[in-house]
Amino acid sequence: MDPTPGDSRGSWLEAPVRWGLPDVVIAWIVGVVAGVIVAAPFVNADTGKVPPSGIAASLYAQNIGIVVALYFVARMKGRGDLATDFGFRLDLRKLSWVAAGVGVAIAGNVLVLPLTELADLTDSAQDVVNQFEAASPAVKALLFPGVVLLAPIAEELLFRGALLRSLQRRTTPGMAVFVSALIFAVIHLVDPDTYYYLPAFLLLGLVSGWRAVVTGNLTQSIFLHVGFNLVASLFIVLG
Repeated sequence: MDPTPGDSRGSWLEAPVRWGLPDVVIAWIVGVVAGVIVAAPFVNADTGKVPPSGIAASLYAQNIGIVVALYFVARMKGRGDLATDFGFRLDLRKLSWVAAGVGVAIAGNVLVLPLTELADLTDSAQDVVNQFEAASPAVKALLFPGVVLLAPIAEELLFRGALLRSLQRRTTPGMAVFVSALIFAVIHLVDPDTYYYLPAFLLLGLVSGWRAVVTGNLTQSIFLHVGFNLVASLFIVLG
């Protein structure tokens, strides 16, 4: 598919960029390390657990760390900005894709329903849910924009921006979308008790990656992710 004049699709492929898969890994590690450092002071000395306030702070640190790392990657190894290198766009005229993201979340929950029944949700997973439901309104208010807006921006930049585009240089668009979606899903299973949600994460990765390839930017992908995260976040905030 040849890009039309003024169309962002394909133009980044001609850019003299030097970033690639190692930079994706580095950006992810930067985010993880930032999140761990910020969460450390919140750890309960008796239980070893991080309370919701610490998880909220860690969430912001991790995702801001990813965005900052990718910004420097673009500056040092690319065309100089997140839009040109990774397709970062937020076109508010595409807000309807938030509703599409809600639909993907609902479809994902239907997919995982048999697995949740088989898993019967372990005690540790249920403990996390109970923790968030019992969190103060202030913590919930802090978590909401972090989960619904910041996380989608950072993760789409990382997985559908840097990772997907790096893979497209090495393989077909379809394979690049699948591999990036699979990595996205597996990375979310840091907590092994949430393994049953793998199909839902994979579905979001596939749809989001498809839209990123078709449009050449991340507007629709980000809004899809916003809608997807919105469903889970409403249960936490209203719980």
